[in-house]
Amino acid sequence: MIKARQLKVGLRVLRYCLNRVRPFEVAAQLWNTCDQRCIYCRCPEVKTELMTTEQWCRVLRELRRLGTIRIKFQGGEPTLKPDFPEICWEARKLGMITSTVTNGMRTSANPELLDPLMEVVVSLDSLRPDINDHMRGPGAFKGAMKTIDLSLGKGIKTYVNMALCQINLEDLEALLTFCERRGMKMNAQPIKFGVVYYDDEARPFALTPSQIREFHLQMIEWKKRGRGIMFSASSFQKALDWPDLTRNNIRCRGNSDCMAGKFYFHIDPNGDVIPCIPHGADLEPKNILKDGLYEALRQVRYHNCGDCWSPYLNERKALFRLRPEAIIEFFKRG
Repeated sequence: MIKARQLKVGLRVLRYCLNRVRPFEVAAQLWNTCDQRCIYCRCPEVKTELMTTEQWCRVLRELRRLGTIRIKFQGGEPTLKPDFPEICWEARKLGMITSTVTNGMRTSANPELLDPLMEVVVSLDSLRPDINDHMRGPGAFKGAMKTIDLSLGKGIKTYVNMALCQINLEDLEALLTFCERRGMKMNAQPIKFGVVYYDDEARPFALTPSQIREFHLQMIEWKKRGRGIMFSASSFQKALDWPDLTRNNIRCRGNSDCMAGKFYFHIDPNGDVIPCIPHGADLEPKNILKDGLYEALRQVRYHNCGDCWSPYLNERKALFRLRPEAIIEFFKRG
């Protein structure tokens, strides 16, 4: 028979497990500065305070202690930040899987910046240099292609991310074929608006809702045929079934059951902690420097962003909900 003291201890353990912060995966946005001026992005215009090198390294040590397995460094262009190598090496020495998203401009001229990384996502919007550079800026195509060569040559797991709009829609399959021939997987995502880092002036370039649905249907078909698409078919199906593509997300009553904020988080350059960049929650984020990392992570678990149609984010949700298709896809990516 369970005694009162045992029951009390058991309830304490259960409460601890339910309330414990588990930051398994973290997106760390180092800054918003960028050396490209993409026609659909206003990230470089978003001004914010920055954490110091020592503050970032201290955060990394705390994250590892709390169980962080993978960290993705983002920007802007993260490799431009002078302390990027030091921060990346700190994460690598702590035993984390280190990843970054880069346009490839700086890494093409400074290959050593790739050395502390285990995964590299290269932004490439077209295999036609004129189209890619029209969307991203002069020299973007050359930098991305050279970084792909360098990253693969170093044995780093390399992926391609394509921002899809009216200008490059016809280039989708050619880029997919290129990635498959190089042994890479790719993700393509329609440019979206209504979140802080996307420029409303680019709305004329955006895909229509019917084009977005056709795109997701095509991705599902390609995935089922075994082509080199990064995410599972069910994540694209979720986007295909979304009733109103002009709404990036919907709020819920009470606390959301979304995995963002529970098992993966986003840290802004100034130390604010949010569930993810495009979240739609009515949330006043806590700050690592002011409130402490644990408190900031604990607080962000409770938000009212109910759901979204982003295949990338829905793949993360499915993975942390231990959905078989997402788990299989995770291991296929290596």
